[in-house]
Parts: sequence; C-alpha cells; structure tokens
Amino acid sequence: MPANNPFRPSFGVSPRVLAGRQDLLQDFDVALDEGPGSPLRSLLVSGPRGMGKTVVLNELEDIARTRGWLVLRLPEGTDMLEELEGSTVPALLAEHDTQAVRRRLTGGGISGLGSVSTDVEDRYPVRQSLTRMLGRLSEVLAVHETGMMFTLDEVQDADPDVVGRFATVYQHLVRDEREVAFAAAGLPVGVDQLLRQGGTTFLRRAERVHLDLLTDEEVAEAARATVTEAGRTLGDEAVGAFGQIVHGYPYLLQLVGYHAWRVDPAREEITARDVHRTRPLVVERMGRLVHAPAVAPLPEGQRSYLRAMAVDDGPSSTREIAERMGVPMQQQNVYRARLIGRELIRATGHGFVDVTLPYLREYLRAQPR
Repeated sequence: MPANNPFRPSFGVSPRVLAGRQDLLQDFDVALDEGPGSPLRSLLVSGPRGMGKTVVLNELEDIARTRGWLVLRLPEGTDMLEELEGSTVPALLAEHDTQAVRRRLTGGGISGLGSVSTDVEDRYPVRQSLTRMLGRLSEVLAVHETGMMFTLDEVQDADPDVVGRFATVYQHLVRDEREVAFAAAGLPVGVDQLLRQGGTTFLRRAERVHLDLLTDEEVAEAARATVTEAGRTLGDEAVGAFGQIVHGYPYLLQLVGYHAWRVDPAREEITARDVHRTRPLVVERMGRLVHAPAVAPLPEGQRSYLRAMAVDDGPSSTREIAERMGVPMQQQNVYRARLIGRELIRATGHGFVDVTLPYLREYLRAQPR
C-alpha cells in the first residue's frame, strides 16, 4: 500500500525532496565552518511568491540547528527589538547561562535548629541593552563551540527602521567576531526597499541570493524522487508532463504532485494523464494565491500595462503595448521598468517583454476590466 501523499503544496512548508537549492545550502554550511567574517553568514534571499524563499530559510535554520546553534526568528512588527530585549533573549540567558541566577544568603541557623534561606537575584534585568545581552549569550554559546542565527521572513512586511536598528546590533556582534549568522527572505521589492533605508548599510554587504526557476532536469529529479520514495512510480511521459505544467516553479511542483497523486492513490503508477488533469486547478490556485496578491497593490497604470500584455499569447511588443494603452513610449518605459523591478515581467529582446510568472496571463485575461 503506497504511503500518504508525499507532496506538500503549502507555502513555507519544506518539501520532502528539495529541488535546485543544494549549492546555496552547502555554501552556507561551509560558511559556518569558516568562522566569523565569512561573507555567506549573512544572506538576503529574494524571489517572487512561491519561489521557495521560506523553504530555503527553513533549511538554513536546520543546518544551524544540527550544529547546535540557537536559531532566533526575529518577531514581526514594530516591537521586534522590545520583544527581543524584554523577553526572548533574557529567557535564553536564563536557560543557557549557568550564572544567570545568583542566590544571596539572607538568613541562617544552627544545624538541626533552623534552616538557611536565600533570595533569588536576577542577573539579567530587562534594563540591560540588547547588544550586551546578545554578547553575553554569544559568550555562553562559545563555550560549547556553537553560535546563534537570526532569521527574518517576509522582509517586505517588516518595518525598515526597526530592521535598521537591529542591523546595528548585529553589526556589533560581527565586529566583535561572535559566532553569529543572519538570513532574511522576501520579495525583491521588499529587499530593495530595506537596503535603501538609512541604517541598513551593513546589510548591503550581505550576500544577495536571488532564487531562479528550477530547470526541467531539477523538476524531473525532484518529482521522480518524491514519488518513488513514497512507494509509487512515475513514468517518463508523466515526468515530462510535470515539466510542461510546473514551468520551473517550486510551489507548482508540489501542487501538481499533490493532486496527481490523489487521482488514484491505490494505483502504483502516476500517469501523464493524472498530471495533465491538475492544470485547471493549478491555474485557479496560482491566480488566487500568487497573482492576485501581486497585482492588487499595483497602481492602475501598471495593471493596465499587464492587461495590454495579456492580449498576446507570447512576448509583447512594447510599442504595441503603448498603442493599446494610448500612452507615449516614454510613459510605457516607466511602467515597464516598474514591473520588471517587481519581477512580474521580463525583457525578452529589444523592444519585447513577457510575463515572468506562470499562468499570470491566464489570470489577467479572466479578470473583469
């Protein structure tokens, strides 16, 4: 009897077989060996929605944990530093520092007649600075030859000023050659906005990692490995069908696999027909979970630009887009640059652009004007 469905089409959930990110993970593993100063200990991971940014962040955290490092996920919101300073770090110190609590003798007695009483004095009151507490925590961990890793997901939703203040704290740790690492993930626009913010100069030196689409070979290898490890088979035609529908998109690899598996879970082989049957659901799910959040915040001009592109079945002429919109080429160039910056479209040659994300064109065509 085949195992339960091995595919995991949920955002941020690590798949059973990770496709196409091994080089990055190996480089980070080596960076932890290289010690303080290794450039790959500070990473900024960017990419469109569904490209596997949170999954990569999870895997980086796991690498640190296997070495005995503490992983501190930075809290969301404007009270990030207050939460770290007021509760998270003091709690870690109380747990890991054997000198975190001192007992003061307050009473005595003669053996057999009385007992000795003590008061507990907290060595780390909240009033201590975050920089000082993290420095002490680093000293405690150094005794065990470990360190601490900070992670921040969804950078575009974080307060840039607060992140900038944390970057200053982190910079002090690096300058003192502490065993620390930092990894953040977010949409390209969010990462760019963060790096433009005053106070994040140090983060600009972090290694910028942009997640690209998976190759057809990576899709095929991951699909086949996931299926076979769960006790079923995937023929060559079915593997090819995966590539045709997934388009190198990690989230779709999991989504297609999940629903192809469900067509007939008791059957040993997953067929090409099973895979092709998932396409309508894939188009709907991508539109609702990926394209709608990406398009909704766009100014009307940029949305109009995308609608003008959706008329074409392939790459669009920028001159024809301007004519359809009724705007001069100069204005078209502004919209084009903004959408390329958001990674919703890409240049495909002189005077031509195409959508970047799979099934964005189908989503745009289905929307009422």
